[in-house]
Amino acid sequence: MAEYWSDYTDFVLTNIDKKISTKYKVSLKKLLGNPSKFASQPNIQATIKSLGDEVNSYIDNAIGTMPDAKKALNDSVLKADAVTKQLAQSISMQAKQHKVPVVRPVSVNRDETRDETVSVDDAGPDVLALVEKLVDSSTMIADFSYQYDNSTIGSWLFSGGKNYILNVFVPDNDVAMLEASRTEIITLLDAAGVMIEGI
Repeated sequence: MAEYWSDYTDFVLTNIDKKISTKYKVSLKKLLGNPSKFASQPNIQATIKSLGDEVNSYIDNAIGTMPDAKKALNDSVLKADAVTKQLAQSISMQAKQHKVPVVRPVSVNRDETRDETVSVDDAGPDVLALVEKLVDSSTMIADFSYQYDNSTIGSWLFSGGKNYILNVFVPDNDVAMLEASRTEIITLLDAAGVMIEGI
């Protein structure tokens, strides 16, 4: 595994570097691994912007070759959004009833190895009964739900004597993994640009 990014992103970076190796004097992977080494290179900020464009182009093209995976992801996300809305309504109602605060924290420091994680793909009566029990035993609920396109994927931490995580399940998908890599690489490129600017 790479030191600064995920294994899948390492695979994507290797493929992008192969594609652009003759176009730039910079390896994307080397730049992200040690930005300060490239600070004295002429026009490095313009190169960083161009590399970001290359990343977006590569990932857009790759996703364009996967229409079935894109459709499967869209279907999964739409279902997850519907389940999230039902669970969010139930959690909000139960939390008000039990006077348990629901917050959207920037982060929570916790021992994630001790969390009990439950992933669900429906909001049936048994899941709603589970929500009621989780809320009842909580001192706080942290809402870590996130957006994907125009949909929301639910994720909540029920903090009490023991921490429980309730996630709305979205199956693994190559398109989602590419999008996550895009975010990871562009974030690292932005950080490299800021770091070089400060040198």
